[in-house]
Order: sequence, then structure tokens, then C-alpha cells
Amino acid sequence: MNPKIEKALAIFGLLVFSGVIGMVSYGRGSDGAGGSAGGSNPFDKIMMVLRYAYYGYTIFMLTVRLKTVVRPALRDVLIWGLMGVIVMSYLWSDFPDISEKNGRLTLLTSLFGLYLASRYSMKEQMSILQWTFGISVVFSLLYSGALPNYGIEQGTHKGAWRGPLLHKNHFARFIAISTVPLLFAALKAKKHRKIIWGIFILSILLVQLSTSKTGLLVFFTLMLLVPLCKALQLTKSVIVPFLIFIVLIGASAATWLVNNWEPFLYGLGKDPTLTGRTDIWAFVIDKIRERPWLGFGYEAFWEPGGEGENVKFYILLVLSQAHNGYLDVAVHLGLIGFALWFGSLILCFFRGLIWARVGGEIEDLWPLLYVIFLLVYNNTESTIVETNSFFWILYVAASLSMKRIRAVIPGAWEIETENKKLV
Repeated sequence: MNPKIEKALAIFGLLVFSGVIGMVSYGRGSDGAGGSAGGSNPFDKIMMVLRYAYYGYTIFMLTVRLKTVVRPALRDVLIWGLMGVIVMSYLWSDFPDISEKNGRLTLLTSLFGLYLASRYSMKEQMSILQWTFGISVVFSLLYSGALPNYGIEQGTHKGAWRGPLLHKNHFARFIAISTVPLLFAALKAKKHRKIIWGIFILSILLVQLSTSKTGLLVFFTLMLLVPLCKALQLTKSVIVPFLIFIVLIGASAATWLVNNWEPFLYGLGKDPTLTGRTDIWAFVIDKIRERPWLGFGYEAFWEPGGEGENVKFYILLVLSQAHNGYLDVAVHLGLIGFALWFGSLILCFFRGLIWARVGGEIEDLWPLLYVIFLLVYNNTESTIVETNSFFWILYVAASLSMKRIRAVIPGAWEIETENKKLV
């Protein structure tokens, strides 16, 4: 296949999984104005067909290049252990049909991430992401301007931008991570610099227009981390990794605080209305204790009629997630699934530190920055291991793209089986 056509297909595939070109918000009401699930989207069936087409395309491309797939696949075996738990969870799920179907789709989603990792270098992947996010940012602006009744929240969050996505928080999450590849593109641009910088600045504006405090906080965290991570390539000092770790802890704590400010004040003896997420978390933790090892089955807990629906009797809310990725993984897949998932994240974090330090290009900072983004965002939103998840695709691709590195002598590194040493 022509490399340019294949790259274009990869970009279009990511746009499909992102939900942007599917215009998920079109025809659907906002919270408090028809409900986020109210209405129907005429493009849903088209997007479903496109996703299945990409799964077929992925299997074909992996099969014809099988020899180049095995080594990247083995770079993070915890991912495949997690996929095994997900695929098999229908055996103990409260809704076996749902867990079986969604488990298969999530495995296929992982294979698309494997395809990207096995086919493209980190630099090439970053180019694909830059095109994907650049198109998404411009399209979101045009969509929201042309269709403000759908692109801008009309109900509870009136005035907040959600763009072509279902909710303002989904939009903020997507745009917040888009700023990193777009910044990389702007810093390295030799042609069309003003246009690329303009798109990057537009992405910042869209984060602000979403009015998401978490999105804005994560954006500032990522922008602070870019020069810190770049310093890994310029110095061997242990202070830089320590500072990165401190920023990660601080950002996680700040994200928790901005989303639970009222319960926090209540705990200090103040008397605001108690509206944070802590009540939801307490309910979910109690449920995890009921089935600690394997959970309630992949994506089964919050199904109508499932155990998660009982939350409305305790806190008078109807939910589809725990607003905490760590708890959602544990309640669906138990402590075994959680250990595989979280273990992969932590492994990716430390591998990302080494990869950023050894690599000489700004693109080599991506895996570290992306896993930090996931670690922070999962404090308040489920941002990973979801069916047809754009974010899971990017995680699998980032983790499996980092070749194994071993120290030869202090200060010298050997990358996998290549005869290449970076000092």
C-alpha cells in the first residue's frame, strides 16, 4: 500500500474513534436540557460500520506484517494479560452478553494500537497525531460556531463548549491532551509556522471555553512538564525525575481537590451543600468488597438493572461511571484486573522516563507525558480501558512503541537488539 494512503487511513481511523467526525453531540440534548443521552444521532450507524471496517483493516495489516508485530506486542505483556481478563469476564459477569461483546471490541481496539506501534516510529506516530488533533481542533471550532445548539451546552452547563463530543468534560479531556502534539508541531515547524501556532493557541482557547476546571488544570500540568521532560535529555541529574514525580503527585491532588471542594470544606467543619464525588466512590468501594478478585464483569456494573444502578437509591444520581478510573477498573475487573492495568501504567511511566532521557527528539517525550495525563485524569474521570476508546488506542500505541532499553555502562544505553548506543 502507498505509505501516504496508509498514513491518511491511520489519521482517519483515529478521527473515527475520537468521536469528532461522528459529531456525537449532534441531535442530543445537554445535561438538564434533554439529558446527555437524550435524542439520537443520525451518524451513529455510519460510525459503527466504520469502526468495524477499521477492525477488519487492522487484522489484515497485522496478518500481512506478522513478523514485525511480535516484538512490539511483547514490550508490555501486562496489556495482554488485562485483555485476557476482559475477554473472559463474561464468565462471571452480571450481563454476560454485554461483557462478551464489549470485551471482543476492546481487544480489537488494542490491536489497532498494536498496529500503530508496529508500523510507525514514535516520530511518525506524532505526525499522525498532530494531523488528527489539528483537524479536530479546527473542526470543533467550525462545528460549534455553525451548530451552537449542539456544540455549546444549553442545560446545566449552559454556555460551556462541548464541540462535537457528548459532554463538555469529554471535550475538555480530548482538547487538553491535543495541546501536547500540537505544541511539538509548533516548536519544530519550518513551514506554515504561524498556522500551526495558531491551531495550538486555538486548542488552548477551546480548553478554556469548555469551562472544565480539570481540563484546564491538566493543560497547565502538561505545559509545565514539557520543559521538565525535555530537561531529561539535557542532564543526567536525578533531580529532574524527582521534580516530574512531584508535579504528578501535586497535579493528582489538585485535580481531586477542585472536584471535591465542598466535601473537603465539610470535612474541615464548614457547612456547604455536599455535592462531590466522594459519596459515589464510597458506594463503589463497598461494591468492590463484595467481589474483590474478579469484579462484576467488563462494563456490566453500570448497566441498567445492574448493581451500579443502586447508587441512585443512596445519592439520588443516575450514573454511567464512578468518575474515577481506578475504581471503575476495580469494580468491573476486580483486583486482578486492576493490578494488571495499574501495573502497566506504572511500568509505562518508568519506561517513559528512560525513553525520554535516552531519546534525542521532542517526540520521545510523548509516552511519559501521555501516561501522566492518564494517571491524573483518572482521578476524576474514567479515561482508559473502554470499548472503542480513542484514549486506549493511544496508550497501547505509546506503551508498545518504546523499545526495550538496557544499561551497558553508566551513561550508555543499548536499545533492544539494534547495534545502536545513545550516550
